[in-house]
Amino acid sequence: MPPSERLRLEHVLEMVSALEAVILRSFGPEGGQVLFTRNTGQAMLSRSGTRILSALHLEHPLARMVVECVWKHSRATGDGSKTFILLLASLLRMISKAISRELGASHTYGFTEAARAAAAPHLANKLLELASSDLDDLVAVNVVPYGFCLSLEDFTTHRLLLASFFHTRVSHVHCSYLSELTCEMLNRWKHKSDLPCISLQFLSDNFPALHTPVSGFPVSSSRLIEGQVIHRDFATPRLPNKQQPVKAAVFTDYIKPVLLGPGDVLKVGYGGGVTEQNTMVHFSAWTERSLGSVIAKLQSLGVSLLLSAVKQSDAALAVATQAHMSLVECVSEEELSLFVQLSGVTPVSRGCTIQAEHVAALTFCRPILLGAHR
Repeated sequence: MPPSERLRLEHVLEMVSALEAVILRSFGPEGGQVLFTRNTGQAMLSRSGTRILSALHLEHPLARMVVECVWKHSRATGDGSKTFILLLASLLRMISKAISRELGASHTYGFTEAARAAAAPHLANKLLELASSDLDDLVAVNVVPYGFCLSLEDFTTHRLLLASFFHTRVSHVHCSYLSELTCEMLNRWKHKSDLPCISLQFLSDNFPALHTPVSGFPVSSSRLIEGQVIHRDFATPRLPNKQQPVKAAVFTDYIKPVLLGPGDVLKVGYGGGVTEQNTMVHFSAWTERSLGSVIAKLQSLGVSLLLSAVKQSDAALAVATQAHMSLVECVSEEELSLFVQLSGVTPVSRGCTIQAEHVAALTFCRPILLGAHR
C-alpha cells in the first residue's frame, strides 16, 4: 500500500483558487453567464454556482471533494454556492499569510518545518472553536439586527430585493421581467390570504418541478398558473368531478400486485397435488381480489384521482375507470415529491393499508394546454 501523502496548504489554496477563478466570472449583479459545451455538443448557459461547478470535469480528488461540499451546502440552504468558494479561498489565503508570518519569525530559530507542520492544525482548531462557540453570537449581533419583515404593501422594496436576487442567477434581459412576475405572484397571495401575516418558504428541493418550459415561446411570454403542473396526461378517461375538493392518492408501486418484481425469481413447487397451473390461477384470483379491495377502500375515502409513479396494468386502468377514478401514471419522482411536500400526504407503498393520511384534498384538477402539449 503506498504511503499517504500529506496535502500542503499551498496546493489546497491553488486548487480552490482555480475554482474561484471559474465562478468569479458570474458572481454578483455584473457577472455574466458561463457557456459550457457538453460531450454531446449541446450548449448550456448558466449563472448557477452549483450547476457551473458540477459541470466541470475535475480529476483531482481534492477538487471533487470541495465541489461535493458545495453541493451539500447548496442542498441544505438553497443558495450560496459561489459565496462558499469565495469565502473558502479567502480563508485559505488568510491562513497562508498567518503561517508565512510565523515561518518568518521561526526561521531565525531554525525550526521552520516544525512551525509549518504545527501552524495549520493550530489555526484549524481555532476555526473549529470559533464555529462551535462564537459564531452564533456573531450572527446574532452582526447579522440579525439587519433583518426585518416586509409588508406585502411595500412592493417597491419587494422589487429591489427580488431584482438583486435574480441578478445573480439569470441574465440582465430576463431579470426585470422575472422580478415583476414574482411580485405579481406575491400580490395574488396577498388577496387570497386571510391571515394578517404570511411568510414565504423557499424550496431548495424539487424547485425545477415548479417551472414548465414551453418550446417556441420567449421568456417574456411566461405567466403564472395556479396549482402544480403534472407533466403527464390522464391514462383513463377524465370524468367530470363535481365534488369539491377533489381527493387524490399517490401510489409509488403497482395498485394490482405483480407476480414478479425487479430481480425476483419464480420457483414453482410440485407435490401435494399442487401444479403450476393451479398456482398461477390462485395467484391471479388473489390479485384480482386485492385490486378490488384497494379500489373499494379508495372509494370509501372519496378518492377520485390517482397519481402513480409507475405504469399500471390494464386491469388496474379498467377497474379505476369503472370506479369513476381518473388515473395519471408515470409521474416523475420530482413532481411526486413536490406534490407530497405541498399537500402533506403520505404516499401509498407496496403492502400498505390505505388510511385517511394517504388522501390529499385538492382545490381542482383539470387538463392544461401548454404550447403543443396537453
